[in-house]
Amino acid sequence: MYQQFYNLKEYPFRLSPDPSFMCMTTQHREALSGLIYSVCTQQGLTVLVGEAGTGKTTLLYSLLGLLERRRYVTALCTNPTLTRQEFYDLLTVKFGLECQSALKSRQLVALQEKLLQNREAGRPSLLIIDEAQRLPTELLEEIRLLLNMETPRDKLLDIIMSGQPELSEILGRPELRQLKQRISCICKLKALSLEELQEYLHHRLSLAGLPDQTLFSGDAIELIYGYTQGIPRLVNSLCNGALQTGFAMQSKDITLPIIEEAARDLELRSSPEIVPIPNGVVPAAVKADESAAGAPPRLAPVHPINKAVNGNSEYRMPLEGYATRQKSMGFFASLMDRWK
Repeated sequence: MYQQFYNLKEYPFRLSPDPSFMCMTTQHREALSGLIYSVCTQQGLTVLVGEAGTGKTTLLYSLLGLLERRRYVTALCTNPTLTRQEFYDLLTVKFGLECQSALKSRQLVALQEKLLQNREAGRPSLLIIDEAQRLPTELLEEIRLLLNMETPRDKLLDIIMSGQPELSEILGRPELRQLKQRISCICKLKALSLEELQEYLHHRLSLAGLPDQTLFSGDAIELIYGYTQGIPRLVNSLCNGALQTGFAMQSKDITLPIIEEAARDLELRSSPEIVPIPNGVVPAAVKADESAAGAPPRLAPVHPINKAVNGNSEYRMPLEGYATRQKSMGFFASLMDRWK
């Protein structure tokens, strides 16, 4: 629809968890680092927590892509509202078990034998459960027992549970204390900051074929943040709707009225809670990049929230830090390729 009009090669704001569009902000890099470390060192149970729409599933698919290059045997469960019997049937299918019996005891024996075979072949096994806050109590207990599959030195099965913040509350229940004690690492994702939002839009549009982001002005990005509070899924929905509206109006720029109309269509409400970047403060990532390059220190641009005082209506985030963070994906791939 609007691709040709805006000179885009593909749609930049799809809602599917496409890892090729992963924007490696600092918090995403830290979360992915924690997942990689836990898996590669066979820590047992790792938990990824984040509000709905913050990019947990996209991060998991990025991890899976890296692990596949290292011949990991992985099983992904995206709908955990299963009975105990359905859960073990899922494991049978995902791990390719040779077990025709519906008995849990037979399936456990087949699973342990398969995990041992994978380990002897140098292929670690990993189970990822998305939307884990929906897991019934009986399956949480089964997961705890699966973690008992181990040799005296190593775990035979690593498990990643990913869910919304209520997952932390569930794991804090007294009756689940044995499961919580087995958690080796908790990785967290939160909503994007205003600075990260500008980075996110630049990244998505660049990958879609528009390297010079001119569609969204500083004021427009601030308005998008007000409607979405930095939740990537909402950002994608709003920006996609804005591009459709802009195309319908034959507008080359995404103006504030266009964003407001798209927000009304999605029934989004604006929030005024925006934390400005103090004038004269340069982000740490930018400082590090400039110090390494021997560049003289400089002041950060004036944020648009202060434009009435400072008379500057435009904000441009320095993209040196952005470029450095995006190289992290290459670093992770190289790390996995070298892992022995």
